[in-house]
Amino acid sequence: MKKLFIITSYLGFFILGGMTFTYFSTTEAASDMKKISVFQDPINYYVDKVEKVPSEGQSGFNYQGTIYVPMRFIAESLGEKVTWDGKTKSVYIGDVPKFTALKDVKPIGSEEDHFFHNTSSITISTGEKFERSYQLGGYHGGGAVQDHTVEYLANGNYKGFETYLAPIKKLAANSSGIGFLKIYADGKLAYDSGAIKDKVKVHVNLEGASKVKFELEGSGLGILDPKFIQ
Repeated sequence: MKKLFIITSYLGFFILGGMTFTYFSTTEAASDMKKISVFQDPINYYVDKVEKVPSEGQSGFNYQGTIYVPMRFIAESLGEKVTWDGKTKSVYIGDVPKFTALKDVKPIGSEEDHFFHNTSSITISTGEKFERSYQLGGYHGGGAVQDHTVEYLANGNYKGFETYLAPIKKLAANSSGIGFLKIYADGKLAYDSGAIKDKVKVHVNLEGASKVKFELEGSGLGILDPKFIQ
């Protein structure tokens, strides 16, 4: 059996031959980039007792007691293909999931949902811009609170649902939040965002669900590129 012995949750760019490592998460602005010191180790890799040697310039390194290794080299050594989606900054090891935009799914009792059918380009409080997205209610500090409920027939066809939630504008100090999202699978609460104050990723397991219902409320809440996972 093939086993992965070293797992890293960070993606980044590292300079071999030196001692600096620069990284930033996909949710951080460029101003939040950091430089850290690392130790380069002569790491040996074995898969099922067979030594695997990375290409020149793909050595791993040690940072605060954790070994970081080239993800593509490790995955391909285990016989898995690696796919990089630069648009969403996502790495897929193995099969790439298929997505269905929420706007393309018919709600129960209607040909289209009046809120999720018409997408728009949204710029959130961090300055990031998203396509195929929605704004609930007006901007922070203006506009009435809006709520929306819609239900879809899933019939077990979707493995999950994902989106990002974020304020359109920066919130005032001590704000209680800009709105919330609740998701129900076959009548049971599967996700509750709570009050949204910052950008958050939503990923909900919908395995085997027959019906999926969404409840939203807020003013100035962005729902960013929502989609079902097949």
